[in-house]
Amino acid sequence: MSGARPSVLWRLAAALTVVLLCGFTCVSATPQANKNIVPPSPSPSPTPTPSPSPEALTIGSLPFHNGEVGLAYAAINLTASGGTTPYNWTVAAGTYPPGLVLASDGTASGTSTTSGNFSFTISVTDAQGQAVNGTGKINVFAQMTTTQPCAVKCIIGAGCQKCGGFATVGRGASPYSYRIVGGAVPRGMTWNALSVGGPFPTGSYSLAVQITDSMGGQATVNANWSIYSPASLKSGGDCINFNYPPSCSVRWTYSGGHPSTPPKLAIIGYSQYCSPQTRTCATPTSPPPGWAVTVKGGVITISASGSGCVTSYVGTLTLALIDATQCATTSQSNSVALQVDLEYSC
Repeated sequence: MSGARPSVLWRLAAALTVVLLCGFTCVSATPQANKNIVPPSPSPSPTPTPSPSPEALTIGSLPFHNGEVGLAYAAINLTASGGTTPYNWTVAAGTYPPGLVLASDGTASGTSTTSGNFSFTISVTDAQGQAVNGTGKINVFAQMTTTQPCAVKCIIGAGCQKCGGFATVGRGASPYSYRIVGGAVPRGMTWNALSVGGPFPTGSYSLAVQITDSMGGQATVNANWSIYSPASLKSGGDCINFNYPPSCSVRWTYSGGHPSTPPKLAIIGYSQYCSPQTRTCATPTSPPPGWAVTVKGGVITISASGSGCVTSYVGTLTLALIDATQCATTSQSNSVALQVDLEYSC
């Protein structure tokens, strides 16, 4: 027994040490709920991020361009930004060119029907009713016009230069450009825009020129020429008579010249003539008495006659055919001499 006592004392001392060390804060080995512990607070719900306000509505572009009556307007698209789509486009004020249409989606197209300078206000409205305005301007040119005096065949003489300007152009949007699209320039002549230069050669010719203005408007003008050669004159005899009253009538002929308008027989000079019968020599300065000429269908009739008791007309007349049409040849026919001797004395 004496051997076991120290062991008991040791155990008691260890227990007392534990009590002293723990004090009143020690707990039993059996776990128990701690009534003094505060449970954690629940996490707050996240605050929703506010949506950003839409940007202010603005007009991005109003790319209006000029137009021309009768010409399809090259379509454009108006643009805007900000606000809330979809957008709605309208003409809010002013005068929009007649014939053009502004669609609600901002597409501008159509064909102008009236010329003028147009100014107007464009409005765009977004889905929330927000609206902004912009100013547009369009200059609509009048439709291009042309004249074609030689579209119906222009009949002129060889060497003539009066029908060189064969058309004119006006209105539209200058400058104009020109292109030959048919026919050909008469040989030996030059071409510039709506005219040809130089003398016209004999023959038939046609030419078609396309005109394009700066807006793209186009027109085609035509020219047709029939170029005839100068007439050719042929003598049919002289005018010589010594009877009372002295008179003569001779029949000459001609060929060529204008196909439907007869030429004119003209005295282009006087020279001396000596009568082999009376041995009278003279150089006249005016036509013979009773001078008359008819020209028709290739035949020329020339007549002259004296009057009174004494007639004395002696001389040489130089004759030629002259083209008398509006667009005449610059060349007369060949010249032919006519001897005139009308003499009688009572």
